[in-house]
Amino acid sequence: MRVLGRCSNVRAVTLGAAVMMMVLLVPALQAGGSAEVAPEAGPASPEAASEAPAQAQPGEQMVLATNAWTAAFAQAAGAQNIELLAPYEMRHPAEYELRATDLQRVERADLVVYAGYEGMVERLKSALGGANVSSVQITTTHTPQVMTESVMRIAAQLGTEETARANLAEIESFFDDWSAELASHGLNHGAVITHAFQAQKLGALGVEPVGRYGPGPLEAQQIGALSRAGATLIIDNWHNEVGTPFRETLPDALYVSWINFPGHAGTRTLLDVFSYNRAQLNELLSE
Repeated sequence: MRVLGRCSNVRAVTLGAAVMMMVLLVPALQAGGSAEVAPEAGPASPEAASEAPAQAQPGEQMVLATNAWTAAFAQAAGAQNIELLAPYEMRHPAEYELRATDLQRVERADLVVYAGYEGMVERLKSALGGANVSSVQITTTHTPQVMTESVMRIAAQLGTEETARANLAEIESFFDDWSAELASHGLNHGAVITHAFQAQKLGALGVEPVGRYGPGPLEAQQIGALSRAGATLIIDNWHNEVGTPFRETLPDALYVSWINFPGHAGTRTLLDVFSYNRAQLNELLSE
């Protein structure tokens, strides 16, 4: 009898526990819940942590440049991942117009570099505001002071100041050497007429032209006046050549067409541009 009593008590306890479980589970099941108990969340595994996007290292950010010239300044600043809007093949990059796919590229960029003279600039600024993308406006002039200011402005955004300073030192050394070479040819004594878009570069090289022309087409009066200036060298601008009439009025003068935007003849960097222009002039001077 004692054994039967104990069994009855055990069954009663077991039945009571089952009833209690049903009382707890039924509301959860009616509410669409699960009868399973969720495990407590533990710390993230090392594998999961490694799947988080890595922060770009200085210089590795994706830089979108409006054209080859702004791209060359970005490269001098230390940017390693540069894309262009206006392609290298364009002779007049400032005339490039944004496409729908370009707006998507703006959204993916870490930094957009532009100069302000681009025909697309207002639309670009609107896209930048909508995409909340960082941008920097620079001046693309080939003088040491302006190049330093513009390059370091980009470098400050990328965290590449040390690389930028090293590149600028190399450019400055090239300018010093080129300036001495031009002086040895006597070109620092005012024997040059130049396109307006090449005048500042010449000034930085120690050459003060006797006359400037462009960027608009030459008028007859201007052609006559500059032809009487006694120039022995004409420096035109390859992207906007308007000095060709001087080849007829000054047949004995040397004529060379320099570039500002990289792209022509495989040029890509600022030093490429300077080296190309220097080589073009030296070829004439050696004849």
